[in-house]
Amino acid sequence: MKFTRILFSKILLFFTIGITSCASTENIPYFKGAGIDSKATQQAINKYIPKIQPNDILSISITSLNAEATNMFNPQSVVGNSNSLELRQIDGYLVDRSGSVEIPIIGRIKVEGLSTDEANELVKSKLVDYLKEPSVKVKFLNFRISVLGEVARPAIYNITNEKVTLTEALSMAGDITIYGIRENVLIIREENGVRQFGRLNLNQTDIFNSPYYYLHKGDVIYVEPGPRKVYASENRTYQMLTILIGLLNVVAIYALK
Repeated sequence: MKFTRILFSKILLFFTIGITSCASTENIPYFKGAGIDSKATQQAINKYIPKIQPNDILSISITSLNAEATNMFNPQSVVGNSNSLELRQIDGYLVDRSGSVEIPIIGRIKVEGLSTDEANELVKSKLVDYLKEPSVKVKFLNFRISVLGEVARPAIYNITNEKVTLTEALSMAGDITIYGIRENVLIIREENGVRQFGRLNLNQTDIFNSPYYYLHKGDVIYVEPGPRKVYASENRTYQMLTILIGLLNVVAIYALK
């Protein structure tokens, strides 16, 4: 009888542990097998260069040896109508539907499809007739991403450089929580009016070769909650089940005496 009581108690204990432990550590580590094909990974790293598109907002900063002449090309230093697009460089230049920006004196310049480095050279070539040894710096002002779902700090993040990876974005958001599904991270991307969906498995190294590994402006990252999150969110049911199992343990011990 004593052996039966002990055996029954152990069975209930194992059952309790099974109920309260729903997550496995098998799928928690990132990048299994990393380093096997480093050459392909390096090619993917070097391949992505952000391109300017309509509705982008650009910062265009112009300098030269003649500061007084340069002021004409930097509208923030000019007193004028603040509602005028060309006088609002502090807010950036909006790339219009035709893919152009309008710079004072120079006029409209087609920048769609160019990298910021290529846009630098194009604007600089337009300035040589006006300025001595002009220097141009073009930057994106609207490079932002959204991280949602099972991360520590879901939010919209403004990116100061032109290249950000999925892993960097997740790091900014405090990483995926223990409840998040790492095998099916969703990237939502919209470019030129076309919405795309990509799913990445962070447990595999082939994500480094994915076109979704380097994020684009406006990308949305969504980490789905796993089954354990569902159990945790149903707090009342979970507590009642735990209490019930505890009572069953007590009843079973007394019943088997």
